[in-house]
Amino acid sequence: MKNYSFSKQERIYHRDDFQKLLAEGKSFYHYPFRCIYLWKEATVFSGRIAVSVSKKKFKNAVDRNKIKRLIRENYRLEKHILYQEYADSTQSVDILIIYIGTKICSFCIFKTQIIELINKMISKSR
Repeated sequence: MKNYSFSKQERIYHRDDFQKLLAEGKSFYHYPFRCIYLWKEATVFSGRIAVSVSKKKFKNAVDRNKIKRLIRENYRLEKHILYQEYADSTQSVDILIIYIGTKICSFCIFKTQIIELINKMISKSR
């Protein structure tokens, strides 16, 4: 059975975690996203995520929050791909998704892009 929850343990909150992720993480582009990820040692696989949208491109907080909600919701629904791939792994991953697009996309477009982003990250980490 798939776990569709998105708990607080799956989010990146601390400033130190962000700084370490930005300093040591690997990145790639998959339009309309830039993904920065960092693998760490752990006892059981877990994935943590943060989402960022530029204030320069989207002046209204309503638009930025809508994009972040859409990205988080699609990640919540598709994270099982990542968890199935690394079910027996002893590492965890922190992911920062930065939206670099210039317009608000629909839910379906975000869904396909998030799936492709997760698959690209899996192929890069192998």
